[in-house]
Amino acid sequence: MDKWDVIVVGARCAGAATAAFLARAGVRTLCLERSKLSSDHVLSTHYVQPPGMDVLDELGVGTRVRELSPPSRRPMAVMEMEHIYSNYADGRAAHCIRRFVLDPLIQEAAAQSGATLREQAKVVELVKEGERVAGVVVETPSGRETLRADLVIGADGKDSTVAKLTGVERYEVFTLDRAGYWAYFPAPDIWWDREHYDCDGIIAFEGDNLRYVFQCDDNLLLLAAVPPAAEARSWGKDHRERLQHALEACELTAPLARGAQPVGDVIGLLKYESFFRRPIGPGFALVGDAGLTLDFVTGQGIAQGLLNAKALAEAVVAGRDEAYERYWRQRDADVMPLFLDAKRIGSVGFNNAFTQLLFRGASKVGDLDSFCAIMDRRHSPFELAPQSSLFRWVLGDVLRLRFGAVKPFLEMGKTLGEHQKLCDEYSARAAESAEGWDQLPAWPMDAMGSLRPRPA
Repeated sequence: MDKWDVIVVGARCAGAATAAFLARAGVRTLCLERSKLSSDHVLSTHYVQPPGMDVLDELGVGTRVRELSPPSRRPMAVMEMEHIYSNYADGRAAHCIRRFVLDPLIQEAAAQSGATLREQAKVVELVKEGERVAGVVVETPSGRETLRADLVIGADGKDSTVAKLTGVERYEVFTLDRAGYWAYFPAPDIWWDREHYDCDGIIAFEGDNLRYVFQCDDNLLLLAAVPPAAEARSWGKDHRERLQHALEACELTAPLARGAQPVGDVIGLLKYESFFRRPIGPGFALVGDAGLTLDFVTGQGIAQGLLNAKALAEAVVAGRDEAYERYWRQRDADVMPLFLDAKRIGSVGFNNAFTQLLFRGASKVGDLDSFCAIMDRRHSPFELAPQSSLFRWVLGDVLRLRFGAVKPFLEMGKTLGEHQKLCDEYSARAAESAEGWDQLPAWPMDAMGSLRPRPA
């Protein structure tokens, strides 16, 4: 084809999902992948929260994901051996499925929807018409090739080539002070014995260390150790043995790792930045990690990528400058509370006297289902526990002449106030971009033709 309506660069979760939604709307869509299709994406913990499962259902692959991977309905958070259980609402669950299993399902959905997928096509340049992106130059096994399109969508990860070549800016950038390693282990029988593990997922804080347990497809457990970044980077060539030692040193993960050998490689993530990128520009857009990279600690990355894929496809089909602006601003407003919450939870200093007090208080109250409600985006992260309970727990410590929680409690209050103010600012921008939207004439889903110029 001489010219496409849309070229999507990257055929992983977000890219393939975007291509599927666009093709279903009659958009002539080419989806490019630099690697061979069905290859693994190792730098992903691939925990799909329920909102992501909703999008997979729309794509027609949710049922298959549920068949291949066990549901996680009752995760457990642990801090210094104080346990908090949480439950997703009835009919809701997360699923952890490896990327070389998940990605082909979405790619197949894109192909069945009418998108064209090409593998081993690495973007090396952008075609420009003035300041506007008008296509891509790809390196293939047969040589270089120029492909033209009305719109180029970068879905090529946090180190996006499309983003770099356009020079689009980042904002709200921070570098994680944690790093770590993970691997897959065969799930022992004790994991499925609910007298030993009354949960189906674990996040455990011990000192400065953080450990995860996710149940995956093929009866595997993803076991992760996430210490401070400097410590993880010091493991070096001994990282396999150090990971094993870290897992066996934790009371919760030791029975799952002791005497077991990882299946496949041990995977490391030693430096990680979380940020937003402006996701629209003249002739291009960004989706998935290319436009927004979240701290992995709360497992929202894949769900957000899928949600953004659907939202961007709707903007493309609408074909108006206002639709792209709305996609950008609404994305930021929706994600900012989760973005800041993950930043706070993932920091090394999260395990302090106040959060330990919070865990002790919450564990006595019963299951803290608000945590799962936040992960399911039914509650705000600011609604984890009632303020009256927090005050009561801190006051109780003070009356017992224990003052360690007071300072971090006040610091947390200040931080949450700043976070709320920032969220309000982004929500105001989203509201402004939506003004008058309902009065715009409808745009037929099958009337793509030539796309209008994109906003600068």
